[in-house]
Amino acid sequence: MRLEPDELQKIRDEFTKLLDESHPEQVYQRFMEEHTVLIPREFVQNHGIHFDMVFRKISLARDYAPDFFYLSKSSADWNLVLIEIEKPHSRYFKEHANDLHPEFLTGLDQIARWRAWFDNPANIAGFIDGTIAPVRVPEAMKRNKCHIKYVLVHGRRAEFEGSELRRSLIRAREADDFHIVSFDSLAEALHTKSPLYLCLRKNEHVEIVSDKFIDESVFAWMDPSQLKIVDELRNDILRNRGSWYHRSLKDGMMLDHALPKVGRCVV
Repeated sequence: MRLEPDELQKIRDEFTKLLDESHPEQVYQRFMEEHTVLIPREFVQNHGIHFDMVFRKISLARDYAPDFFYLSKSSADWNLVLIEIEKPHSRYFKEHANDLHPEFLTGLDQIARWRAWFDNPANIAGFIDGTIAPVRVPEAMKRNKCHIKYVLVHGRRAEFEGSELRRSLIRAREADDFHIVSFDSLAEALHTKSPLYLCLRKNEHVEIVSDKFIDESVFAWMDPSQLKIVDELRNDILRNRGSWYHRSLKDGMMLDHALPKVGRCVV
């Protein structure tokens, strides 16, 4: 489901205005949660973002919770993408110098801490086989290898776009599994991006807190007893019955049988 051009332009204009202001990080995260076309699409494979789901603050450990997380699969493997957002006004470089700013170093350190956490085999096994296991379906693809990827969203492009040296210094911090993007880049090529379901991982359920129907694949493939949705989404799913396409082995459409088993969450 793509948004209309006028909707995308409104999102772009409002986001650009926010970027030019100075707000706490939570303001930018909340805006991105409300307008999920702004979520970075780094490391997305040919099957797209899995089930059109992006998780808010999924838990790794007590003090580790990426701002956003999604899965993307190919026929052979999975990319598990962790996203850390800083602030648009966070600096890359010190004033009148090409030395890295402490704010940038803090973001890099956060990625390093996640990487170190995943270096522990017990941690990565618990995350893959526990935390995200309900979402990593169909069952046949659970055998496929998982690759952890990292994205840091930091600062504004104007700080480095006129300097090849500064661009090189930023690129030097990247790796095959780690990309750095500016806040400006999030508002580019929005016509190529679809909205995502905003999700929360609770102890026994995955909660979808978005209120608009995007696609039915998550309901067709996940165990519906492990899902909870808000009433507004349930109503919108029913309003869009004409766009359902997964057929059940029983009579009727898959959602006719799955939706009654999906729980209710209250935001």
